[in-house]
Amino acid sequence: MHSYATNSKDREIIPLWLAAIAVAFALLLNFSIKALNLEIPWWIDAPSVMGFYGIFYKLFDEFIWSWQVKKIRFSNIPNLQGTWVGSIQSSYNNNVYDDIYLSINQSWTNISVRIATETSKSYSTMASVNTLDASDSTLKYEYMNEPMAQSLQTMFIHRGNANLKLSPDCQMLEGDYFTGRGRQTYGSMKFVFISREILNRDKAISNYHSLSSKP
Repeated sequence: MHSYATNSKDREIIPLWLAAIAVAFALLLNFSIKALNLEIPWWIDAPSVMGFYGIFYKLFDEFIWSWQVKKIRFSNIPNLQGTWVGSIQSSYNNNVYDDIYLSINQSWTNISVRIATETSKSYSTMASVNTLDASDSTLKYEYMNEPMAQSLQTMFIHRGNANLKLSPDCQMLEGDYFTGRGRQTYGSMKFVFISREILNRDKAISNYHSLSSKP
């Protein structure tokens, strides 16, 4: 996983809240120690504020940021974590490729975007995630594509960029892509949300066709 940029104000405000909570817990710890007449080494009590901050920051980064209680969310950053399956329409011979596997690992500060087809796989090298009320695409990233052993000899490693917008119900990612020097192709992509878990490609595609077959 690598870090990603965002236009959300979360990164400015939430650390202040975490710091305030850490101070409150440190004071509570100190009060409890004195109330119980406990004797502990100075080096345990002294770093308590930073220790609490580190714990709360880790918990928020990995888990709390994505929690939602009814319509209340703890972060304005869209949660893209999970497995997606869809299709790509390419300018290369105007082909349409189905059963495209997309997996996204995401925390509050880091992300990894991977796409796998029968002939190639790609992974993100940098990204930005915008808030849902932004006019720009929700997810923008640069990727590196590597062909599989069974792919055509005309295929080779190349870079590209993708722009995907999250639907209002958070069940679809749709947008376009273009590749860099060498390939110089472009096209559109459309993915349907399958699961918050990172499933393997075969299971993800199976679930995708099960959803598609439902009336």
